[in-house]
Amino acid sequence: MQILSRGAEAVIYMKEDGKLLKERVKKGYRLEEIDEALRKKRTRGEAKLLSEARRAGAETPQVSGESAYSIEMEFVEGKKVRDALHGKNVKELCTKIGTSIGKMHSFNIIHGDLTTSNMIFSRGKVYFIDFGLGFQSSRAEDKAIDLRLLRQALESTHHETAEKAWKIILNAYQNNCSDADRVVKTLADIEKRGRYTKR
Repeated sequence: MQILSRGAEAVIYMKEDGKLLKERVKKGYRLEEIDEALRKKRTRGEAKLLSEARRAGAETPQVSGESAYSIEMEFVEGKKVRDALHGKNVKELCTKIGTSIGKMHSFNIIHGDLTTSNMIFSRGKVYFIDFGLGFQSSRAEDKAIDLRLLRQALESTHHETAEKAWKIILNAYQNNCSDADRVVKTLADIEKRGRYTKR
């Protein structure tokens, strides 16, 4: 197996059959029992969220197998949205992004790390990857924080198109999330609090 990437939480391998294997790594600084329990819980949770998000109508890699600490899934060949997003395709990509997040939030799926590095543009679709920090919640605050993370990621990585991209994403989100009004209001409150805190 070939190592494709190595992160703080997991190593991603390309298998001989062309599938990906995401393996959660052991943490030496944690007690062994706690480490095992955490890795099992997060692996199980991520596999479930990948499948649930697909059912909700978002594009995610298809999960084909799962063990205590690893997930086997489809390899989606394409560019990270971080590298694919530019002025000419901002409307197309951001509409897809907002639509998918709206569908996930309607099913109470919180991604937990919504950045354009965790999205892949492939075959005309935007795939969401890395649900390692994800969870399920019906709270408007959790959904608003998910969106705020994305807005901050756009501002830091795509400053030239960030404002336009955000408006398109939010519009598509509002058309696809059953809870959109409450979430957008909560997002505005969080951002207001943030501005006061900075002072």
